[in-house]
Amino acid sequence: MRLRRVIRQRFVPVLFCAMSAVALGVGACAQPAPGPGSGPAPGATSPISGAPNGTATMEPVPPPATEPTAADVEYRVSYNWAVPSNLVEVKHPLVAPIAPPPALPLPYLVGIYVGNHPEGSPAYQRISFYFRGAFPSYRFKYVSSVTMDGSGAPVPLQGNSFLSVVFVEAQAHDNAGASTVKAKPPATIGFKNLKSYGFAGDFEGYVSYGLGIQVAPGSDQILKIRAGELKKPDGAGGYFYVVHFDVQNG
Repeated sequence: MRLRRVIRQRFVPVLFCAMSAVALGVGACAQPAPGPGSGPAPGATSPISGAPNGTATMEPVPPPATEPTAADVEYRVSYNWAVPSNLVEVKHPLVAPIAPPPALPLPYLVGIYVGNHPEGSPAYQRISFYFRGAFPSYRFKYVSSVTMDGSGAPVPLQGNSFLSVVFVEAQAHDNAGASTVKAKPPATIGFKNLKSYGFAGDFEGYVSYGLGIQVAPGSDQILKIRAGELKKPDGAGGYFYVVHFDVQNG
């Protein structure tokens, strides 16, 4: 697959999220009923792909229907509680392809999980994006609306406040064009403040999502966001590279 590097002047609105387990310790989030698309039990492998460093390995196992509970081996807060009214960019420079064919050339999205954390201080709701291969770069911002990359069509989201999230040098499709996302919740999340999320694009190294957030009606309330990253074992010798967004309860 030929990868064309495209630097776009327009920030594509997309995803916001719910974030970290209690006080910077990161455990699995409590989750609603999982959506369709979960794969076989952890441990199942097939001999094809390549590792991020180019060494031969087994095809990674798909993510489970519920968020993996393995202890994180690395964790950091990339954006602490604040209001991203201006564009926030978190960079992870990489050289594509990150692995030789037939492995995919960029970090690729395999799962999305959500969780409610009323026990947090402050309480929050989280959305987590699980990647294979490496951490992608990403950028996010509060926007007036979220639109599809390319067409500009509105992304339907519940809520009255919207966060756009774009993963850069990333993909959510395989070499045949099929989605690599094997586990995800329903689009309507239904938490107190994190109400929904929506897909907004997967094109030329950009993967976009939008978050629908509920604030007090008729107010100028803006909820704080936290973003973080964790590297989590998959139980079969590989890793998930997780980027999560937390929405503070309002």
